[in-house]
Amino acid sequence: MRGKGANRRVAGELESAVLAVLWEADGPLTPAQTQEALTKDGHDLAYTSVATTLVRLHGKGLLERTAAGRGHAYAPTSAAARQLADRMRGLLGDGRGRAVVLSHFVAGLTADDEATILALLAATEGEAEAEAESSNHGEGAAPGEAEPSGAPSS
Repeated sequence: MRGKGANRRVAGELESAVLAVLWEADGPLTPAQTQEALTKDGHDLAYTSVATTLVRLHGKGLLERTAAGRGHAYAPTSAAARQLADRMRGLLGDGRGRAVVLSHFVAGLTADDEATILALLAATEGEAEAEAESSNHGEGAAPGEAEPSGAPSS
């Protein structure tokens, strides 16, 4: 049995690194291409470790697999992003310490992360405003308002 050494990865770290590489890619990657991208990111991994991780992520429904020569190429599914977001929300919790945890999270963001979050918040606000605008222009009178009768009132 292998003990926990200084070089041992945290659970889920390899899967997260693989998903990050695949999200950054312009299209599906083969295990060799994924390994190469991971090496550029500072991960020294054997081909078999990368291939096994890709197969496991596919088995979890987080990657889609397409034929590529004699092997396969992999790309993340939308379920992968949703699952990671759910995991983040779960770690954040819903207790009184939520603001403290969020403040530490925000303090550790890079400038790129901050810009991305601000853009996402702005887009979400824009979508909410557009939805509210369209629901205000629906047919019929709003609740509590009388329907116009067409006859002038005196």
